[in-house]
Amino acid sequence: MDRNADPLVEVENLSKWFGMSQGVMDRLMGNEPSPVKAVDDVSFTINEGDIMGIAGESGCGKTTLGKLLVQLYEPTQGSIHFDGNDITEMSNDEEKKFRKRVQMIFQDPFESLNPRMTVFQSVVEPLRINDMYGGYDERRERVIEVLNEVGLSPAEAYLNEFPKELSGGELQRVAIARALVVNPDFVVCDEPVSMLDVSIRAGVLNLMKELQEEYGLTYVFISHDLSLIRYMCDRTAIMYLGDLIEQGPTEEVVMNPKHPYTEALFDAVPEVAPDAERKRANVTGEVPNPRNPPSGCRFHPRCSKIIPPQDWTGGQPAFRRAFQFKRKVLTGDLGPEDVETSGETATGRAAEELLEHGLSLEVPEEHRPASRSGTTIDPDQLELPREAESTLREAAERVVQEDYDGARDVLDGAFETICEQEHPDLREAGPQITACHLYEGESRKTRKAPSADD
Repeated sequence: MDRNADPLVEVENLSKWFGMSQGVMDRLMGNEPSPVKAVDDVSFTINEGDIMGIAGESGCGKTTLGKLLVQLYEPTQGSIHFDGNDITEMSNDEEKKFRKRVQMIFQDPFESLNPRMTVFQSVVEPLRINDMYGGYDERRERVIEVLNEVGLSPAEAYLNEFPKELSGGELQRVAIARALVVNPDFVVCDEPVSMLDVSIRAGVLNLMKELQEEYGLTYVFISHDLSLIRYMCDRTAIMYLGDLIEQGPTEEVVMNPKHPYTEALFDAVPEVAPDAERKRANVTGEVPNPRNPPSGCRFHPRCSKIIPPQDWTGGQPAFRRAFQFKRKVLTGDLGPEDVETSGETATGRAAEELLEHGLSLEVPEEHRPASRSGTTIDPDQLELPREAESTLREAAERVVQEDYDGARDVLDGAFETICEQEHPDLREAGPQITACHLYEGESRKTRKAPSADD
């Protein structure tokens, strides 16, 4: 990594939404489009010679972001500058030059390589398309050269092989050779070893490191394999629901994560030592629908560190449970069917049962209160202010009576949090920047990440 390197890729406020068009029935019914916000207002910088990792759960938008960087997708909004030029507004000549300098290695070589083309035909195709080298003989020499460099040696033995005749490791090396044959500057690697046996992954990764030095490459590694990210990358960006929520030096992001989601993500990595002490992240719930992401911080419905309002006098864990109770009522996920008590004379007991059930959280065992039994929790064991507990009980009574509008009215204005109300801009948090209201550092209005030099 060159500490004095210039920015090669600069991404600002980049978004890609799918499903923006309306069908006939939607137009007739007056329904507005409900797009999938695969990438939403993302900004970062990649310097020449950097290896940047992009990590996150499946479906968080990593691959879409990678395809935007190489212009396989047109962005919905925002800009991508490559070597100072905006690639979203290129002329035909500029695009041809760009295609020579940027390549992508896809996750599955069995899918990305044409089964009817030989190794030679697959690797020489980028040279032919970009009209590089003088003719057949020069192109063949270049193909042989790069096949030898990626470990397929002697290259002549592979030239006429078809994909079905090669192993997974050999196929991925062919895919790497196809990307490098045009001598690019920037390579996006989308899960480049996830389809390979564990026994050969290290060899391919070491090869890619060697080739980076030889070719002077800048890499982006997209992966949910956090050990790969830590091994390969200088800097790492974490994505959640299309949002880029933390960026910084890889070792800092791994060892001292700032965003609660990043903590949970790295906590999910298994420990090698069976007797190692471990405290699991205190998160709940499933990833929300990307068609309708939560307001404010997108992680707030699952976050253990959700921020109470300034006038809250109880405990933070109690506020979290009260907020979750309110959320369940507003979304219709809590109702009379969640209690066993029935009958008009038992309304009070049913409401108490509903409250005990609604305040419970499916959290790891070490985070459960000692009094927790099954899927209920005694409200008296929580640090709930008297007024807050009274509000919760009144809402519970209305829910068991199926007066849902009344329950919503009771909860209106209660248990509010900045995490739900405002989307956090990226702000300084030590060597990282993170989109979290827990940190009061200076907001990055452009949401642009620091370079590796910072």
